[in-house]
Amino acid sequence: MAGCSRLLVLLLVTLVIGTTIAQEIAFDDDTCGRQQVSLEGLVKGGFKARAGEWPWHIALFHRIGTSEDFTYQCGGSLVHKYLVVTAAHCVTLRSSRKLKNIADLLVKVGRFNISEEHEEQGREHTVEKIVTHQSYRPITYENDIAILKLEIPTIFTPFVQPICLWKRDDGIVLPNIFDLIGTVVGWGLTDANKTSSLLNTARMPVVSTHECLQSDRNFFGRVLYSKAFCAGFKNGTGVCNGDSGGGMYFQHQGQWYLRGIVSFSSVLSESRICDLKQFVGFADAGLYLDWLYENAPISENSDPILGHPNVRLINQGDCGKNEYEIDFPEERKAIIQQYLWMAQVRHPFEPASYVPCNGVLINKNYILSTKCVDWNQPVSVTLGDYITSQTRDCQQRNDDQYFCLDPAQIVSVSEFYQKDELVLARLSSPAYIGLRNHIKAVCLPITPEQREQVYPKYILTGWKESGNDSQYLQRQIVDAISLQTCQEELAPRQSVSNYTICVRNAEDKAKSPSCNDYQRGTAIQAVEKPSNRYFLYGIQTGISYCSRPEQFIAVAKYIEWILDNLRP
Repeated sequence: MAGCSRLLVLLLVTLVIGTTIAQEIAFDDDTCGRQQVSLEGLVKGGFKARAGEWPWHIALFHRIGTSEDFTYQCGGSLVHKYLVVTAAHCVTLRSSRKLKNIADLLVKVGRFNISEEHEEQGREHTVEKIVTHQSYRPITYENDIAILKLEIPTIFTPFVQPICLWKRDDGIVLPNIFDLIGTVVGWGLTDANKTSSLLNTARMPVVSTHECLQSDRNFFGRVLYSKAFCAGFKNGTGVCNGDSGGGMYFQHQGQWYLRGIVSFSSVLSESRICDLKQFVGFADAGLYLDWLYENAPISENSDPILGHPNVRLINQGDCGKNEYEIDFPEERKAIIQQYLWMAQVRHPFEPASYVPCNGVLINKNYILSTKCVDWNQPVSVTLGDYITSQTRDCQQRNDDQYFCLDPAQIVSVSEFYQKDELVLARLSSPAYIGLRNHIKAVCLPITPEQREQVYPKYILTGWKESGNDSQYLQRQIVDAISLQTCQEELAPRQSVSNYTICVRNAEDKAKSPSCNDYQRGTAIQAVEKPSNRYFLYGIQTGISYCSRPEQFIAVAKYIEWILDNLRP
């Protein structure tokens, strides 16, 4: 992005039209193109942007030669969690239709200052596939459009969002762009002829084909084809070398839309730098809608969970491992050394013998729980415990062997996220998974089959509120009840959503208290037969005291949210 004279540069601009490529490709008209970072005022052409202002603009880096390092080369626009639209000349060899090696491409999203190796809001993505237009002509830049399929999907944050494609499925008519002012951003050459470290913004009007040809018929007569348009002020402010592949954006009714991709420009013969006293050419993608539908390399069955970049952070190693044969009755299993993912959650000033809140370890860094403590205050988590009143737990197991656990691990909570009643809390130091024999993570239901699975009975584990056995980790087999029955029994005091699992907490007259008053955060799980592992299905949100069904957060409904908020 520059504010002075420059050379003829390949600034390919391709107007990428809106599309819903397949059902899963969810180019959502309602959520795309929205700036989620708080901004002040507007940025005029040639001024620096601000972090998060253009969350769909990506930086495309190339590996040059045999070097291990990547160098910034082009821009692009994120249009879907898997897909980036850029210029074909950004992903092909010079003056050729031959594709670059995907191992030599690196897409960086959420970036603002590319001179920094890492930015907190930025992420890097390798490329799985390149698709260029079959009729791309590298000499004239005709059909200068390409799609990059990312190997793993992006996670949408305030700094990473998709831009809307130039279409509406609700009947709203988008404006004619000629004579309108569009916005182009990039890290292209500055006035000093160096790649900009900070993302810059330029605004420029779209001009007619006639005006563009009149300005330089010798140049534009060779490259201005029917699917391209021109824009610019011809005053030294505009896009330049390094801005290729970036989009031209227009705002309509509060949302931003992609209309062009920087493609070509006249250059100064001496320096081969873009000539900003001339118009810039953009590939007009308005006529590429069918091509995008047909060529976007996404299966309509792509699963948002299995394809999530953070799915590798859960269900690791011996998660949820059942120490017994698959058909061994649950009620006959020893509780000590069995449900090793159960955690106690309390404030540091509360007595260690009392458990006000349960939690469940899902990997070495995170537990799931609920709103049972003030998470904004210091919170400690105890892992690998069985009897709260003892420093080291020892007890006889079913096989008549006397078994002792290692001492419990106590760690503080460093941060937490909350959605509805569910809390995801990060530990300040990793759990001793694999280092101690009494701490493991539970498995989470991630396949479509696991997420859809409904069990008639669940295994409930947790510490109770009161009673002689409240210092011991407890287990109970509970019957699931339908949401309809649950709603009928809770009405009119409460409503039950599809994000809930209800179970029957039966009274046991032989115990005192007769009702099993398990604390909030108690888990319900089930053993998956093929793997013989425990999978977490619910987190308890209240205490029913046997007067009504017990309600649990349906964890399977929140898996994508959980993955979105995990970090290594």
